[in-house]
Amino acid sequence: MKTYLLILGRHPELSRAELRGKLDEVFYDEEKNLLLGKNLVFTNPRDLPRGEEQLFIDQLGGTIRMAEVVGEFFDKTKLQEAIWKRIESAEKFKCGFTVFGGGKKLLTDLIFSTKSHFKKIRVENYNQENLSSGQIFQRRILQKGHEFIIWKRGESYLLCETVANQNLRNYELRDRKKDFRDAKMGMLPPKLAQILLNLAVEGVRTKFEPSSNSITVLDPFCGSGTVNIEAAIAGFKTIGSDVNERFVGKASENFAQMAEKFRYEKTSGEFRVANAKLCLKESDPVVVVATEGWLGENFEARPDRETIHKNAGEVLDLWRQVLDHLTNNKVSVIAGCLPAWNRAGSKQTVSEKFFLHADRLGYAPVLFSDGKPSTYYERENAFVAREVFVLRPKA
Repeated sequence: MKTYLLILGRHPELSRAELRGKLDEVFYDEEKNLLLGKNLVFTNPRDLPRGEEQLFIDQLGGTIRMAEVVGEFFDKTKLQEAIWKRIESAEKFKCGFTVFGGGKKLLTDLIFSTKSHFKKIRVENYNQENLSSGQIFQRRILQKGHEFIIWKRGESYLLCETVANQNLRNYELRDRKKDFRDAKMGMLPPKLAQILLNLAVEGVRTKFEPSSNSITVLDPFCGSGTVNIEAAIAGFKTIGSDVNERFVGKASENFAQMAEKFRYEKTSGEFRVANAKLCLKESDPVVVVATEGWLGENFEARPDRETIHKNAGEVLDLWRQVLDHLTNNKVSVIAGCLPAWNRAGSKQTVSEKFFLHADRLGYAPVLFSDGKPSTYYERENAFVAREVFVLRPKA
């Protein structure tokens, strides 16, 4: 049984939550943001010509790189010999290293000893630094060579060989290369859309039914259609609605544009102009909700406390009505975002009152690994953070 080492992204609580139902977590190192897992669930919903490991990471927004564990060594010479043996077994001319816990000396020793041993191998660690996922992707190291991850833990060296890396080109296509983008609508990152999708879908499918075609993903605040595109790429049917008629039209155009690039059926998505408080029809199939939601006004400058308070009230009132509507339509899982305004060194949120209303409707939050009902997705120095939550009906 293979064990894999996963390098998680900048929001580890979200990354770990996204992996629930996709693997068994063996160990997690909070300091280094590394996770060991086994029993991975590999799916190929659209019969894509890729290896299992690359398919696995392509379906995740929060995992940067993935490596197969080769073995554990207690002697650096034995570690080196194991690396060289794997290099010799393939006719490739590139290699690179990433070291956790061993310090600069371990990395430098591996680089120079490998250069000395293999005269025709090009070691890709410039300036004796760890390789980034961007460098691995841009230099096509996995296609033309090997990348080894060495995790020194106490007296042992865990040797792993990278088998999959995030496809940065595909994310750029689904983000900056979309025909329609509008900064006023919030610019939901495709990686976060993937995470929300996985959090929603994980609640209604199991390891024994990983590719249920009966799931339809709804985004009642679809904006430019980012969630809908991610849902279609993952093999699901999807509905996008928005109160803004222009956004709905452009979301439909984006969806068709990405269908050409990512080879999903244009008919797998439906778009409609509707208020989020009344977005579902009686004829709609059973759905799960994955949405960024409305994060309040898009301020050009930091507002005062009263303005934030007014925005918070409007967001909360809208979400209460949306929850009422979704509950009446028996929506089984809701994964979304609430705004959290950074002000004076603290966050002003609406989540406490939001969860109280959800509780009265029979929904309970799915707890993250730290035991909290929500977690934050935010960029450095951003005024508004996204507070991510998942709701399910109480047992």
